[in-house]
Amino acid sequence: MRLIAPTAFKGTMTPLEAARHLARPDDRLLPLSDGGDGFLECLHYTLGGEFQHFPAEDPFGHARPAPVLVFPDGTVAVECAQVIGLAGLERLDPVAASSRGLGQLLAHFRTAPRLWIGLGGSATVDGGRDWPRLDLPPARVFCDVTTELAEAARIFGPQKGARPEDIPALKDRLMALGLPTGPRTGAAGGLGAKLKSLGADLVDGAEAMLDTLGFNQHCAGCDAVVTGEGRLDSSTLEGKLPAVVARRARALGIRAIGHFGCRGAGWEEAAALFDETEFEVA
Repeated sequence: MRLIAPTAFKGTMTPLEAARHLARPDDRLLPLSDGGDGFLECLHYTLGGEFQHFPAEDPFGHARPAPVLVFPDGTVAVECAQVIGLAGLERLDPVAASSRGLGQLLAHFRTAPRLWIGLGGSATVDGGRDWPRLDLPPARVFCDVTTELAEAARIFGPQKGARPEDIPALKDRLMALGLPTGPRTGAAGGLGAKLKSLGADLVDGAEAMLDTLGFNQHCAGCDAVVTGEGRLDSSTLEGKLPAVVARRARALGIRAIGHFGCRGAGWEEAAALFDETEFEVA
């Protein structure tokens, strides 16, 4: 038996779609997310819970229903990418885009016993400057990057539509907010820092997801773990989810198979993490 544990193949397959694509009839599925796209889907597939919807604004102020996942013990899970994400937007403009909608959504859950927040995939670089006043319950934030606040605009601004001349202004705007710094504070365009300022605990999204879903227990009886995402390249080595899965599988004495859409620069070094690598595109 194999454990099929991929994350999203961005723009192509969600984590669950990827797991089903890679699976054979007798395999066990464990779709995974590091806090970015597919966070709620992965939690729901393995842990259950009930989906509910609340109104929240997208990055340009258009109201739409946003899903949250509520567990029997009252824990509420929220996915940043489902509220202020890149998908479905008519334009990308991080100078104008606002994360206010995520703050609006979180305001509904002040009395929840705890919050799990998947932080990644946002279209914004605003550090939550337009959020309403919030008092959060105990909150655990699954961050998809370790980037610090001061580097958020430079590293992530371009993929959100920022022009080179926008980057210094975006950085200055973030740093003027007086938010905390440190690892993961740059996640989702500075929302890691905003949530940290509200008392939330920022954690490594990949490691925390594997712990939350009981990865080691799901490996029981398996002779291989198949993981992967859209691209294998040098960035895979920087704590991306397939790398975390491969290291954990090997620590348990289980073969790690990486399945990726394509190769990128530095893929040979990253491939050494796996006992075997496969690609959709040769």
